[in-house]
Amino acid sequence: MENRLVLFLLLFSSQLSAQNMTRNEYINKYKDEAIYQMKKYKIPASITLAQGILESGDGNSELAKKSNNHFGIKCHSDWEGERVYHDDDKKNECFRKYNKVRDSYDDHSEFLLRPRYASLFEYALTDYKSWAKGLKKAGYATNPYYAKHLIKIIEENELHKLDDEVEVESDKLIFSGFSVGWTDLIAWSVIYKNDEKEYYLNLRTTASIDNIALMLGGGKLLTSTIGLGADFGLITPTGDINNIDLKPNYSLSAHFFIPVKQKQINFRFSLSSTDAKQFHPSISIGLLR
Repeated sequence: MENRLVLFLLLFSSQLSAQNMTRNEYINKYKDEAIYQMKKYKIPASITLAQGILESGDGNSELAKKSNNHFGIKCHSDWEGERVYHDDDKKNECFRKYNKVRDSYDDHSEFLLRPRYASLFEYALTDYKSWAKGLKKAGYATNPYYAKHLIKIIEENELHKLDDEVEVESDKLIFSGFSVGWTDLIAWSVIYKNDEKEYYLNLRTTASIDNIALMLGGGKLLTSTIGLGADFGLITPTGDINNIDLKPNYSLSAHFFIPVKQKQINFRFSLSSTDAKQFHPSISIGLLR
């Protein structure tokens, strides 16, 4: 009889362990979802995945299994979906119930778009430590060690590598920075780049061996990385500052933008003229922030 009881308990415990998800299994199953959320909402994949791991117990909590709630998000007054009740900080608290896990991940990302979490989006997408500490500071969880738990999960499982691998389109519109080239030795530019409406505006001051110029222009974005346009401004020879000889200056230009995180590498090729008859080529490269 005792042997049968032991055998039954062993079989029962093995079935339970077989039903439970390991941490590696959870990561492999949901890392693509975390990456999708990062691209869509600009929240680090490492943070999303670590929160899912911590809040759902690697997907094994009753809330995760029965309600697809992987982030422990409570109902709050604005929730109109299905509800379930569990003991948490207080007894019989209301939690959100989702039809599928994707809905839980989407709701978590949209939850972080609330004003109380706005400061998080000032951090770089690769700065998972600041995101973790910011979540705790903003009151996402009551556990005083919440940030430390997230950071530990991220570093032990190298989840930060997901953030490094994901290319996220920047929603930044205004960039500025210096560039170098020929014949303009150095230039400083401010560029307003609107990918959605497919145009850009450009304010640029340049200095060469022979002259300095101030130009204003813009153009059409053929793609998010290629723009064609024109500039107009004033140019004066370098030398005697008491004898400034301002002349109109025109240029036709092609811009090539390469996004790097929240910055842009800008290649520029232009043909400029002071009389719209004889044009002089120039080429430059710069990093716009």
